[in-house]
Amino acid sequence: MLKTSGNNIKKFDYCGACSFYLGAIVVTLICQALAGVASTLLSQSFSDIATNGDFLTAFMIFIQAANALFILLFCKRNKYRFDCALACKADKKVDYKDFIIPVVAAIVLLCAMYLPTLWYGYFTTYALHISPTAGNIDLSTPSSVVMIVIASVFMAPVFEETIYRGVLFNGLRKNGTAVKAVALSALAFMLMHMSPIQVVFQFSLGALSAVIMNKTRRLLPCVLLHATANAAALAIQFEPLVGVVGGCEAWLVANPVAAAFITLALLVAGGAALFALVRFGYGKQNAEVSEEIEDEKVTPQAIALADARKKDGTMRYFIAIGISGVLFIINLITMIAG
Repeated sequence: MLKTSGNNIKKFDYCGACSFYLGAIVVTLICQALAGVASTLLSQSFSDIATNGDFLTAFMIFIQAANALFILLFCKRNKYRFDCALACKADKKVDYKDFIIPVVAAIVLLCAMYLPTLWYGYFTTYALHISPTAGNIDLSTPSSVVMIVIASVFMAPVFEETIYRGVLFNGLRKNGTAVKAVALSALAFMLMHMSPIQVVFQFSLGALSAVIMNKTRRLLPCVLLHATANAAALAIQFEPLVGVVGGCEAWLVANPVAAAFITLALLVAGGAALFALVRFGYGKQNAEVSEEIEDEKVTPQAIALADARKKDGTMRYFIAIGISGVLFIINLITMIAG
């Protein structure tokens, strides 16, 4: 049902993209299971293994390496190629905007979403009784700092953007509107992290990255957006920024009325700035994306097969979302109980 070249290499269709997404979630599930086994075995020798920075950051590298291997094997075995470019436009030239707009957009997004993320954090602390330090990684050793930078700034942006924007978003886009594809791919991206305390920022980052993919059909801007956001989030955790941020948070909590207006103002200003950056920075939106049927004559059998593949793709998407959702809820319950 896909238009193929002579060597039988084909683009991801909707069903193929959803199958790819399901496979990526299964890989994540296997990695989580392996991490659980490893932490259980090591807990006899290291009592702090659950919060050990070196162990957790090494696991982050491991899971991204597993993602890379999965991408390579899935595409090779099924003879798929990506339905987007890495960095070049149609004329084979690299667009300098791909290096500027994503970096600026990431900073604007952090500013716009920081306070909503902060208030959500207070909600999880006081309403759900989740510890403010839940999910934190001890970065007290140089090795843990180096490994988290490698994992979150270099590896995760490349492999996660390949999965959730390069494949999943473009596949969802072939079976619905851009808004629907943005929302569903951002939801998948958010749940994949399985972090109940990061849902606001992860969803907004996933949505913005999907919007940029929809405008450019190139992976590089999405990778740079993701890498910049992760790097900035890491930088905030280190001195002297942590002291400044802590002081601002204390003032906001003590002045809730002013804080509400500041939050709203940042959201509106940030949203307007992001809209202007993407809309006017990248110009006119790309044409509609649709699936191609290789048959010269579209027969009833071909249409029926295409419909069956779409239903199969939808089922696989919701299976993957279900697995991620269950793991997310388990993690949430664990944090509440802990």
